[in-house]
Amino acid sequence: MKAFDTLINETLEAENLEELEAAADLFQFGVEKGHYSKWQATEFNNAYWEVKNRCLALEISSVIKGNKLDIIDIVSKAPMEVKDDKEKLINYVNGRIKALKGKIKGLK
Repeated sequence: MKAFDTLINETLEAENLEELEAAADLFQFGVEKGHYSKWQATEFNNAYWEVKNRCLALEISSVIKGNKLDIIDIVSKAPMEVKDDKEKLINYVNGRIKALKGKIKGLK
């Protein structure tokens, strides 16, 4: 079983959703075998969602033109049910970007 710090570092370095899911499977196996604590589960969950939000945002940024940091922020705050469906997530992000543009134009 991998050391927790190594697993977290590898998770944070995941470049796509497949690598992320492989890390999640490995962590789940370790949890089932009793190798990781509740605190470690919380830490892994935080790292998992950080990487998943980034990966989803990068996938969507190829479809939606906009600032990648804004897209990452919008994706990270999107409801869970939206994150499971790529089309719904694209529509959600488009809507939020349009809403932000409207607020910014209203200030001028």
